[in-house]
Amino acid sequence: MLRVVALLLFCLFPALAGARTVGSLDTSGYAQAVAVDGDRAYVADGDEGLLIIDVSKPETPVLLGRLDTPGFAWDVAVAGKRAYVADGSTGLRILDVSDPRKPRELGVYDTPNFALAVAVVGDLAFVADRLSGLQIVEVSEPTRPRLIGSLDTPGAALDVAVRGALAYVADGDRGVRIADVADPQAPRTLGTVDTPGSAICIDPGEHVVYVADRQAGVRVLDVSDPGAPREASAFDTRDFVLAVVADGDRLFAATRGAGVRILATGNPAQLHQTGTLETAGEAWELRLSGGLLYVAAGSAGLQILDPDTP
Repeated sequence: MLRVVALLLFCLFPALAGARTVGSLDTSGYAQAVAVDGDRAYVADGDEGLLIIDVSKPETPVLLGRLDTPGFAWDVAVAGKRAYVADGSTGLRILDVSDPRKPRELGVYDTPNFALAVAVVGDLAFVADRLSGLQIVEVSEPTRPRLIGSLDTPGAALDVAVRGALAYVADGDRGVRIADVADPQAPRTLGTVDTPGSAICIDPGEHVVYVADRQAGVRVLDVSDPGAPREASAFDTRDFVLAVVADGDRLFAATRGAGVRILATGNPAQLHQTGTLETAGEAWELRLSGGLLYVAAGSAGLQILDPDTP
């Protein structure tokens, strides 16, 4: 009888990991972050620096090239033929990736503290520099990057995202800061929300910001008035949340040791879970591209999931 029940359950509820994992590549370091540009995935692989991976066939990703940065590669952003690596104690590294098999370093800006995240808009790189807050680096001359502005935050700047003239900083145990960066030489704080956990990752939309708030789950902020942001709702995942990424009316939340949760966000004031994606390793960061979810999975390297496969 138990064998019959187990068989029925298997038929009705196929294993999520087997059904939804498209491909994977076990990296030699510890995959902290991933950026996707066309047929290339760029993995910030911790002690192993930057990896460039061909994902034109996501079922069989292939390592093309690597560059071992001197620090610990925490995050990567890609713009054109350049990759920008937040390399911890050695600051911001700017790489030429025009030949993915032979990436080379162009320039370095040694940030004052510890570069943990980077976002690039035009000729500006916005760096979350932990105890030194937000650093704004002009990169039009990649061999000679220079600091043009900064904004000290009261917490530990762990992530940064830029939308229009606003920068959103995940400031650790001091929540989320919203900064006006229309004049990058004089950024100024507009509003703040002190979340109950520790804000580690953010994904801003037009009027809302989704926050991975570690032990306090997912928080949703109403930022329609950036000078007076407020919490609109929250979802308790019961596990540490390390990353979030929105996709239309759904949100993917990476949880420590518990895979990726799928939340419905059609009504941001009433989040609810609609599914779970199992993944190997520890999901540290998520990126969507071409209908696929790319996961920087720590000890399990790069994982590529299809979130729409039943």
